[in-house]
This record gives sequence, structure tokens and C-alpha cells, in this order.
Amino acid sequence: RLVAIFACPLNNIDSTPASSSNTPNSPKNRNQTPTMSTEEAAEPPTKKVKEETTGWESHTLNSSEAFMKADEGRSFTSLATDSVSVLQGIGPVATRVLEVLKLKTVEDLAKYKFFLMARALLTLSETETEGGRPEGSVMNVDKAVDKEYESKSLKEIVAAPVSALEGLTDEAVELFGDLKVKTIGDLGNFKYCRWAEATVAITAYEETKTATERKKERMLSKLQ
Repeated sequence: RLVAIFACPLNNIDSTPASSSNTPNSPKNRNQTPTMSTEEAAEPPTKKVKEETTGWESHTLNSSEAFMKADEGRSFTSLATDSVSVLQGIGPVATRVLEVLKLKTVEDLAKYKFFLMARALLTLSETETEGGRPEGSVMNVDKAVDKEYESKSLKEIVAAPVSALEGLTDEAVELFGDLKVKTIGDLGNFKYCRWAEATVAITAYEETKTATERKKERMLSKLQ
């Protein structure tokens, strides 16, 4: 019997290799971690871009009722030098009127001579007591109004037409009429001028550099 077994033909022996480690279902390949290609290995991991910190993320102040929607997030400093058209409510007609008066920017409007004159008169009129002028008083506004209004009380001056302001041209009076500014009091209380004046005034107290920019400046100053 032993002789018969050894006499078995060789071609009947299974030719499959003894080791099956290279087959897909072998235990070795099932546990093997897939390898990356050369291109995949060479590609660096994507870095997250750090957003710049302005330092104003927690602020809540705004002036949304004074400026156009597209300009609400801008700084007061940048708005001050921009066209009067950034002010909310100033349409094409008003813009043209103001440009004729050579008031093209917010700053121009804020520093308009006749507005400042009217504004001062209006504010001071709120402090006036009827019949309260002391004897011998030298207080006057003669250079602000025409001759016929020089002796009037502040309240009477404020109620006078804008044409009573000394130096204001007839054309300007007519243009102000288109903007419904009839009296000196109307001009002193003209909201676009007041918004412009406040915008320009507050720029002196506005920080224009972000927290990141200020941090960089401090670091550079330490290196000098």
C-alpha cells in the first residue's frame, strides 16, 4: 500500500502554491493598511486660514437710519469723505441741489457755513428769555443776519426766512425751498446737515486700525 501511494502520478498533485498570502481574502491582506500613491503622499494637508480679528465683533452701535444699506458697515471716517448720496433719504434731486451749492461730500455738508450759522442761532434761541436782555448788553449776531434782523430776538431770527442770513444768494434760497427748508430754524435743524456734522465730529474719536493691525504694530515697535 505504501508503494501505491508514492507511485501516484505527479500531475495529480494540486499545483496551487502553499502560501496564499497574496490573495485578496488572505488574513494578511485583510489587515493590511492601504498605501497612498506618491502624489497623494506629496500633497500637504490643507491649512485653515485664520480670520482677521477686528476687535469690534462684540460692538452693537450702528447708524443704520442715517446711511444707505450698502454703507451701514463702513467706518465714520470713510463715510465723512464720501458723496452726500451715502446719506439715507437723499435722492438724485437733493444730491443735485446740494452739488449746485458746492456741497458734494458729507464733510462739505457738515461744514456748510450757513448751516453752522443757523444751527448756532437755533441752539442759542433755546437759551433766550423773553425780555431778559440786561441794560448795556453788547451781545449781537450782526454779521450773521441782514440789517433789518440785527435788532430782533434770537427766537424771531430763527423764525425768519433763510434769506435773512447775510450772504446767502437768491439761488441758494430757491434751492433750499426745493428741500423744504424755508426758515433759518429749518436750516439749523436740517437732518442731513446734522447727520453730516455728527459724522465728521465723531471721526476724531474713531479707531481706524483693526486689533490685528494694532497687534502687528506693537510687535514691530518692540523690534525697533
